[in-house]
Amino acid sequence: MAEDSRKQEQEKEKVKLIDRIAHFIHTYRKFLWGSVIFVVVLLVGVLISQEFHKKVREESTVRIEEVLKQIEKFRNAEGEEKAKLENTILTELDAIIDAYPRYYAAVRAYDVKAEIAFEKKEYGTAAELWNTLAIKYPKSHLAPIALMSAAVCKEEAGDLEGALKDLKEVDSIYAKNFPEIPHVLFSMGRILETKGSSSEASVYYNRLIDEYPSSSWTKLARNRLIYFKTLQS
Repeated sequence: MAEDSRKQEQEKEKVKLIDRIAHFIHTYRKFLWGSVIFVVVLLVGVLISQEFHKKVREESTVRIEEVLKQIEKFRNAEGEEKAKLENTILTELDAIIDAYPRYYAAVRAYDVKAEIAFEKKEYGTAAELWNTLAIKYPKSHLAPIALMSAAVCKEEAGDLEGALKDLKEVDSIYAKNFPEIPHVLFSMGRILETKGSSSEASVYYNRLIDEYPSSSWTKLARNRLIYFKTLQS
């Protein structure tokens, strides 16, 4: 009897629980349906967004690849044909930057524009474009390379302070992951030598020796330090 009573009580509790759940659903049915609809709409929106970005990414990639094909023709062309191709390429690169500012195609477009300016020895324009790339897309793998290229341009133009600034930025931001840091350190030392600051140059040469002992740039750094010692003797 006790067992039967216990079972009956359990059944009653189950019925009460089901009733409470049913009552809750009935009372808040609008809210629950609204939540379900919201989740469904959100998921659909995410899927549509992903498809949209995929389509735009593919479209932008095709456009920048077409430009890169034209670059080879541009470099081999001469005279009026070269000027015409340059105008066509630069116009398309600007269009890519405007149309796809958040995609890799825009990053590459800045890089190609800078390369064209550099080949024409328009160092100021090239440096500005590479600096813009680094500022707008600091997480791109091209950012530290762009800063190094900007430094080369500034050095060519006689702006040693500007070149040092760009190289120091590479060192401070990308030192952990950028494989060309030994080159950056040596370049900073070399530029400081050019400025007549051998003691400051030694700091970067010693860093190169301490932090990158197996780098091919390290041997050059050691030679420079030996040369400094010969001057002092």
